[in-house]
Amino acid sequence: MADESVFIGPSPSSESYLCGDKIIDACRVTGADAVHPGYGFLSENTDFARACTDAGINFIGPQPESILAIGDKIASKNLLAAKEPSIPLIPGYNGDDQSIDNLIQQAIRIDFPVLLKASAGGGGKGMRIVREASALKDEIEMAKSEALRSFGSDNLLIEKYFSNARHIEIQIMGDKHGNVYHCFERECSIQRRHQKVIEETPSPMMDEKLRNDMTSAAIKIGKLLRYEGAGTIEFIVDDATRKFYFLEMNTRLQVEHPVTEMVTGLDLVELQILVAQGFDLSQTQLPNLQLNGHSIECRLYAEDPENDFLPCTGKIRRWKQCTADNVRYDSGIETGSEISIFYDPMISKISVWAPTRDQAIQKMALAMRETVALGLTTNRKFLIQVLQHPRFQAGRLSTRFIDEEAIHKQNAAPHPDEDRLAIVPMLWGWYLREQARTELKYIPSGWRYVKHKKQQDGYVGENAERTIELQYEHLVKPGGWVPPNQKLAEKKFDVLYRAVVAGQEPGEWRTAKVGLGKVLVEEDDLGERSGVLRCTIDGVTRDYNIANGSIEFNNTEIYVHTKDFGGKQILFVRKDKLKSTAEGEDDVHSPYTAPMPCKILKILIPSGTVVKKNQAILTMESMKTEVRLYARHDGTLKLNVGEGDMIEAGTTLCDIQ
Repeated sequence: MADESVFIGPSPSSESYLCGDKIIDACRVTGADAVHPGYGFLSENTDFARACTDAGINFIGPQPESILAIGDKIASKNLLAAKEPSIPLIPGYNGDDQSIDNLIQQAIRIDFPVLLKASAGGGGKGMRIVREASALKDEIEMAKSEALRSFGSDNLLIEKYFSNARHIEIQIMGDKHGNVYHCFERECSIQRRHQKVIEETPSPMMDEKLRNDMTSAAIKIGKLLRYEGAGTIEFIVDDATRKFYFLEMNTRLQVEHPVTEMVTGLDLVELQILVAQGFDLSQTQLPNLQLNGHSIECRLYAEDPENDFLPCTGKIRRWKQCTADNVRYDSGIETGSEISIFYDPMISKISVWAPTRDQAIQKMALAMRETVALGLTTNRKFLIQVLQHPRFQAGRLSTRFIDEEAIHKQNAAPHPDEDRLAIVPMLWGWYLREQARTELKYIPSGWRYVKHKKQQDGYVGENAERTIELQYEHLVKPGGWVPPNQKLAEKKFDVLYRAVVAGQEPGEWRTAKVGLGKVLVEEDDLGERSGVLRCTIDGVTRDYNIANGSIEFNNTEIYVHTKDFGGKQILFVRKDKLKSTAEGEDDVHSPYTAPMPCKILKILIPSGTVVKKNQAILTMESMKTEVRLYARHDGTLKLNVGEGDMIEAGTTLCDIQ
C-alpha cells in the first residue's frame, strides 16, 4: 500500500529495523521530514528519537527525555517513587546491580513466584515467571539474552507475581501545551506467554470509582512527564481487593489501539501527527470524551495452541476477510504472503464494535469464523473457544485465564463430520482436472463403454492413521453425452464414502447426493491455486474456501475452510501422496529435532561431552521466542548444528548415545 519504499537491510531486525541510521537515511532519500515509529523496534528508543531530532526529522512521539524517564521499567518505578508517591507500585527489585548472583538473591527476598522482566522491553519478550530458586539461574540468563537481542539492553527488573490479577491499561494523549487527557481503559487480561491475545473496552470489571481512580493516576503520570503524544499506562489490578498497581508505561501507540478508536470515534494516529505539528488538544473532543458501545480485538497468530502456542511459519495460501459491518482488520498480509521466522507471528488484528459486550462477543465470533487464512496453522479456533467460554462471557477474567482453563489442550478430537467434508476436496480436484482437459471435453470424466465401478479417490484428514475413501459417479445424460448448457447448471454426483483406520476393518459405506455449483479459481505466479467452491451435499448448499498446497507436492495437499467447523481449517492429503512405512520398520521419532524453523543462538555444551538428563544443550530462537533444548537421557552428545545456523523445521539438532 506504500507509495514508495526504501530497502534498509536484510530480514533480521538487527540488520534493518533496529538500525536507526538506515531509517534516517531513508528519510533523507525520500525527503520525509517526520517518521512514525510504529509499535516496536525503535519506537521507544531514546537514542533514535534524539538522532531524528538532530537530523531535523520530527519523531512522532514523546520527547526523548520522557522516553528515558518512563520507558525503562526500572527508571519509571524509581521516578514515581520519588516524584509521585501516590501511585501504587508492585513490590520488587529495580536496582542497578544486574549481576546474576544479586538478581538471584533479590528474587529469593521478594518470595516466589516472581516475574523477570526486560527493563527496556515489551510484548512479553525477556519475561519469565519463576516459581522456585533452582530455576532462577537458567531463567535469568535466558531473559537477559532475549532482552539484549530484542531491545539492546539486558537489564532486568524483578516483581512479585500476582497469580489472580487483571491487566488493565489507560490510554493517554498529551500535547506541547501541557494538556494530558485519557481515552478510557482497555482490558488486556487474556494472555499467553505474557503477550495479549484478546483486548476489549470498556473493562467488564470497571465501575465509575475505579475508572476515575485509575485514569486520574494515569493523567498524574502524564503531567509529571509533560508527556506529548500517545502513551499507555499499564496497571495490574488485584481482582479480589480491586487495588491497582503501576506496571509500566509504553511511550508509543499500542497494538490494541483500535478498540479505543472504535468506542470513542478518535483516530489516535491522526492525533499523534497533530500533536507533533503543535496542535492544541483542548480544541478537540478529548476534554469531553464519551464511551460508546463495546469493542473487542483478537490477535490472529500463526501458531499452534495445541503445541504450547509454538509459532508456525509458512505461506498464506488464501486470505479473505469478513465483510460484516463494524469489523476492522489491521494487517499487512494477503494471499501468497509468507510468515517467516524473523518477526512476530501475528497475521492480523481483528476488531469489532457493537452496542453491548454480549453483541460484541457474538460479532467477533462471527468475524473469526468467516476469516479465511488457509495454508498454515493459526489460533483462530482457540480464539473462538475463548469467546464462547462461559467464564469469558461472564467477564471473570485474569492473566491466568488461559492456563487455568486449558482450552488449548481440548482441541485434539477431529470434527465428527470430517468424513463427509472429504467430498469437497474430491470435487475441487475433479473440477481442476476437468478444466485442464483439452480434448473430447463433452465426454464425461471417467466415462467408459463398460462401466464396472465408480471413480475412486481417497484422503487423509486430521488423523494420519485414518483414510477417507470415496467412490463417485458424475451423473450425465444417457449415452454419456454432456450437453453444453449443463455447464451453467449444477453438476450431479452419486458419492459413496467411508473411513478406513489402520489395523481395523473398514467402516460402512455411506451415500451422499452431491451437486457441484459455481467454482471460482485463482492462480498465483507459481501456478498454485485457491478459490471458492459451492456445492450441495444431501440437500444443504454451502460455499467452501479452498487452497492447494505447494505445487511441489503436485497439488495433493488441499486446505478447506468452512465456518461450520468452528473456524478451523482442515488439511486433506490425497492418498497417492502418502507413503507407507516398510513392513517391519520401526517409526522412530527423534526428540532432538527442531520443532520449527529457527536460528541457533548458543551452543551450551561442546560436541563429544557426556551429558546428564535434563542438562541444557543449546539455545534457539524463532519468531522472537527463545527456547532451550534439554537432554532427555544420559549419554554422549553429538551436535549436528553450530552457533548462528539457520535451521529448517524437522532438522535433527543433535544425537545422544
